[in-house]
Formats: sequence, structure tokens, C-alpha cells
Amino acid sequence: MDRWFNLTGCDNVRDLGGLPTVDGSLTRYGACLRADSVQMLTPGDVSLLRGSFGLRAVLDLRAKEEALREGRGLLAEEDVAYHHLSFLPGEWVMPDDPRFPAIVRDLRTQDRVEHYLDYLRLAGPAVATALRVLAHADTGPALFHCAAGKDRTGVLAAMLLSIAGVERSAIIDDYTQTNERIERVNARLADRPSYQRQIKPDSAGQLSCLPEVMVGFLAGVDEGWGGPAAWARTSGVTEAELAALRTTLVG
Repeated sequence: MDRWFNLTGCDNVRDLGGLPTVDGSLTRYGACLRADSVQMLTPGDVSLLRGSFGLRAVLDLRAKEEALREGRGLLAEEDVAYHHLSFLPGEWVMPDDPRFPAIVRDLRTQDRVEHYLDYLRLAGPAVATALRVLAHADTGPALFHCAAGKDRTGVLAAMLLSIAGVERSAIIDDYTQTNERIERVNARLADRPSYQRQIKPDSAGQLSCLPEVMVGFLAGVDEGWGGPAAWARTSGVTEAELAALRTTLVG
């Protein structure tokens, strides 16, 4: 099955189903969507998410100022649970203009690896809460998103898929699949006030997802905490919640 979930108002939406696990299973379709920002969804998009996918919860990983400035769009009018869980601590704001946080940045490989690890170091409670929310039986089907659907969303997807037992190579492939849509994502971000200072819509390859970044991030989690599940345990996620995440994603 095609994992892309095609919508008019955003570009980088895909189902976490169909990924191989280390024990020979596949993740289930229809449990979780990962996405770029959803504030521009059309009425048709909302109908598709609510009707076809059965959306019941949205996890918004954007910063507080970012979410307030950009808004939630039409999903704010729906009977959908909304969880705002910022992966960006408040100190990550551009010093020359605090109205425009440096949210979307093109970084060198090792810098981006450290940037991703800082989500766990500096915004750990938000990451752990996102895992606990997704573990709850009444949450899904769920969608989680940031701005581009690649960094904050990519880290949560990697943590979630690792806990579910997905093969590392498949987690890395899922991360880099964003490259198929990155030019469209860049063009959309360049029209939004929170990101237009950092994004050049005509720069080929900008914000691409390099496989070595996800390799480095997962290796850093292994080295620093003993793996994603071990990180989750040290951050307050229970064994029952870890098991529920595996059941949600794999069955």
C-alpha cells in the first residue's frame, strides 16, 4: 500500500503502517499519521481525515509562539482531542527578533544530530507525554505534526517506531521519505510568517533528510540512554504504556 496520505492543505503526510519489525510483522495502517503543519487543511481534507482515517486526536509539536501565530486551522472546529506538546524549549528563539523563533534551520549533519538529541535532553517531558498519549487506548487514530514534518515529527516517529520494534533500516527509510516532498514543503513554509526568514523556496535540497542524521540520532540515543525504550522508561513511560504502544502500532 502507498503510505502517503494525500491532502490539499499539506504535503508531507504519511501513515506509519506497512513497516517491517524485527520479529517479522508489519506495522498497522490506520493507527498514526505523521505530518507537516495542518493549519491550511481544506474542508475536503478534514472530511478525509475524519471520515476515511477516523481521526480522533492531534499532537501539535510546534513551539507555543509558533502555534499561536500560525493557528490550528479547520481541525480546531472538529471534535478532535488536541494536545500541544512543544518540542522546542523557550530559549531556542532568535536573539535579534524574538517574534520569529529559529524553528526551521538547515544544519550540518552532526549539528542536526545534536539538535535532535536536544529534543530529548531539553524537551523530554513533552516527548514522553507524546508517547504516553499515543499509548492510551482511546487516543487513536492520531496525527502528530510540526512545521515541515521532518525534524520534531521525525524524532517522535523514530522513537515510536523503535519502541514498536520496527527495523532500524525501515525507520531511517521512513525519515528520508520526506525528501520526495521536500521542495513542496519548503515552498509552503516560505509563505508563512514563522519560517519565511529561514526558508528559500528556490533552493534545491534545502532541509533534506540525510540518512546519516537519523543513524547518528539513534546511535546517540543508544549511547546516552540505552535505546529509545530505555529513554522512555527513564522519562516516566511505564512498561504497560510501552506495551500499549507496540500493540497500537503492530497489534
